[in-house]
Amino acid sequence: MRARGNEGVAGLIGKSEGSIGHVGYEFARKIGLKTAALENREGKFTKPSAESCRSALATAELPENLRVFVPDPKGADAYPIATFSWILLRKKYKNAETAKAVRDFFQWSLQDGQRYADDLGYIQLPATVVDKAQAAVNSVESEG
Repeated sequence: MRARGNEGVAGLIGKSEGSIGHVGYEFARKIGLKTAALENREGKFTKPSAESCRSALATAELPENLRVFVPDPKGADAYPIATFSWILLRKKYKNAETAKAVRDFFQWSLQDGQRYADDLGYIQLPATVVDKAQAAVNSVESEG
C-alpha cells in the first residue's frame, strides 16, 4: 500500500488490520499512535522518544553545506530511524529588511525557539548543529 504524508500513512494503518508503517515521531506522538522498539546498530531495542532521537541526531557530522543523513546512527540509546528536516534559504535577498527578517526569525528558531521543540513533539537540535546553522543564518545578506 502507498500513502502520501503522515496523515495518509496513519489513515491506511488505521484501516488495515495488522499493518505497520512509518510516520514522523512528532506526528505519531501528536495523535497517539502506538510505536515499535527497533533494534539499533548496538543491538539494543529502542523506542522512539525525544531522548533516543536526540541521541541519534547527536552523532551526525554536518558537512559545510549542512545536508546530512543519519542512517543507522551510533549509540546504545539511539533510535535507528532519525533525521533532520531542512529549511532552504537564499544567500541573498533583494532588500536589507527582508534579509534581516529572515536572519532574525531563524536565529530565534535556533535559540529561544528550541525550548518549544519538546512540547510540539520535535527534537531539540544538538549544540553542534545549532552552531553551524547559526553561522549559515548569519551569512544571509541583501543584494543592495
